[in-house]
Amino acid sequence: MDIKEKGQKIQEPQENKIMLIDGNSLLFRAFYALPLLNTKEGIYTNGVYGFMTMFNRVMKMEAPTHVVVALDKERKSFRNEIYGDYKGHRSNAPEELAGQFSLLREVMSAAGIPWIEAEGFEADDIIGTLSALSEQRGMKCVIVTGDADALQLVSPEVSVLMTKKGISAVELFTPREVKEKWEVDPPNMIDIKALMGDSSDNIPGVPGIGPKTAVNLLKEFHDIENLYNNLNQVKNAKLKEKLSTYKDQAFLSYSLARIDRHIELDCKLENMRCKIPDEYKLRDLYGRLEFTSLLKKLPLPENDENEALKPPDNATIVLEDREAVTKLAAECVGEETAVFLEADNVHPMWATVSDIFIELREKVYSIHIGADGQERWGWARSFFENDNIKKYTHNAKFIQVLLLRHGIKLQGIAGDTMLLAYVDDPAFNCDQLSNTIYKYTQKQIPLQRPDLKVLNLKTLYNKILEQIDESLKKLYLEVEMPLSSCLAHMEFAGIKVERDVLQKLSRELAEGILQSEEYIFKMAGRAFNISSPKQLGEVLFEDLGLRKIKKTKTGYSTGAEVLEELFFDHDIIKPIIDYRLLSKLKSTYVDALQNLIHPDSGRVHTIFKQAQTTTGRLSSIEPNLQNIPARMEEGRKI
Repeated sequence: MDIKEKGQKIQEPQENKIMLIDGNSLLFRAFYALPLLNTKEGIYTNGVYGFMTMFNRVMKMEAPTHVVVALDKERKSFRNEIYGDYKGHRSNAPEELAGQFSLLREVMSAAGIPWIEAEGFEADDIIGTLSALSEQRGMKCVIVTGDADALQLVSPEVSVLMTKKGISAVELFTPREVKEKWEVDPPNMIDIKALMGDSSDNIPGVPGIGPKTAVNLLKEFHDIENLYNNLNQVKNAKLKEKLSTYKDQAFLSYSLARIDRHIELDCKLENMRCKIPDEYKLRDLYGRLEFTSLLKKLPLPENDENEALKPPDNATIVLEDREAVTKLAAECVGEETAVFLEADNVHPMWATVSDIFIELREKVYSIHIGADGQERWGWARSFFENDNIKKYTHNAKFIQVLLLRHGIKLQGIAGDTMLLAYVDDPAFNCDQLSNTIYKYTQKQIPLQRPDLKVLNLKTLYNKILEQIDESLKKLYLEVEMPLSSCLAHMEFAGIKVERDVLQKLSRELAEGILQSEEYIFKMAGRAFNISSPKQLGEVLFEDLGLRKIKKTKTGYSTGAEVLEELFFDHDIIKPIIDYRLLSKLKSTYVDALQNLIHPDSGRVHTIFKQAQTTTGRLSSIEPNLQNIPARMEEGRKI
């Protein structure tokens, strides 16, 4: 699938979706795609300029919740220890490009873009490891690169956006696209490279074998291990001779082509959440680099006009007693106001509010909740429960649930910018008010300025309202807004959970896990770590001599598809599958749900994500109640 239109949506955004960017690949492509650019001081910038242009485009297309750029730390990697000539014929980067690597790191730091490098490994290995980790976490993953090696990582959860000529067009690869183009499944892309080699990386392969021959061999024999185990079945005598002569070279090439997905990284996925840039630092940097077009797209106006987004420190009027809040509420009757709550958690049942911000006639008022929370919530009752005060907000459902916790009924909601942005662009991640303001007004609101968020909220609402048609307005007013209030009551009501039943289930599952473990050890003839793929692979394929279905760099594959294929080969397979299933049910659901029971209500309160999917369906998070495997007996018990 070719994607050339700026901002075109290519797949439904997920609650957790990570974008992994091959920094070296994109920087090289940008450098060679654009004419040389340099500043008045002689600093070459075309690679970095093109990189940021591509980065902004794919971020808008994919709207991920997490992002990271992977970089090569040094020219040599562990592959050079395996094969000294790996990438040995490559010349050094041109002088005009060499200095742009450090410059890119500086720009990414200012833009709030996380980046990672790992000694002894390539960017591909970082991407491979993070994509594997994201799959384990149930996250969607999209890889942005110009290197076809990444296609081996494609799976139902991992897609690749392959950059094409220039810096604008990309091609999307899912398992279907890989199969259509190469006639093999994504993991077999390693086998193709092992057979045909790769001149760009100086991977030798088998001389005389091109892509067509490699694909035909794989279609017949599935992978190179099976090919060499059945070499006598190759009908072409010359081809058979080549394969036999260069067998060691083929397997060496496989090791070089295979991306390592199990390297140790000193980072956490939680730290890769999309961040708002340090706009002042980025403005200054873009100015020095003379990135005029990128500078214009930044939210802050130039020069002295910066002050337009920075009201004086005394712009927020702090209301310090009940009388002041009551007086403000009286002034708000019949008026349009905006409301924003500064909270420490996205879950309204667990969140603590530090301050309430109210905008009236372009002035911002705040009520500090603090340690005297319940009393000060009482101050705000006259404002929130007055239906004659029109209130515009972002995610009214969150505020409604939070207020219900304090015995306050939210009345007078006139508009919800989150829902309005959702009906306008269902693929946009509109959770954060700052991001939504930026999308529609190009104003970058610093995270630490909630006063600016509430000050721009009504402008944002009117801006979105102007650009949607009547059918979307009707959807917003007649479906989404009433549904929001209904969902708020559902979230606040929660779901009664019997802790003692969960504890009993946990004990039953623990007993089942222990029984499966004992049975496995008895048939294996020894104890081992069943959760370790390496140790399990040794038991199945070395100790018990089962068919070797698939091998990885770190050992034998013991994934679900391998166990399914071996199901009738040995009695040990069923208890292993049972062990994994029971362990997941215990840790992911039975034990985890107990920790999510709210201490005040004794219930589990999920969040129903209303503005999430392009199809309009609801999703459930914290906890995700949609993923409980209800088709299984154990799942039905939960």
